[in-house]
Amino acid sequence: MMELEERGMMRQVLEDVKSLKGRVEGLEGMLETLVEMHTDAFYEVKEEYLEKLEEIRKEGDFETFSNIEDLRKLVEED
Repeated sequence: MMELEERGMMRQVLEDVKSLKGRVEGLEGMLETLVEMHTDAFYEVKEEYLEKLEEIRKEGDFETFSNIEDLRKLVEED
């Protein structure tokens, strides 16, 4: 009998933890959005930077890496 009660309590605790986990994940998402909004509100990119980035993009010869280790090897070779 005691074992059934303990299982019931454990099941309820597990349900509560799952519920709290969902709420925490939701709050994390909202917090990330707020941080992005706050950051975007105070920082503006200078037009000359955007132009330079576009120039680099047009002229650039870019490499793609399948993983960070390949990139690390290339960087450490120099």
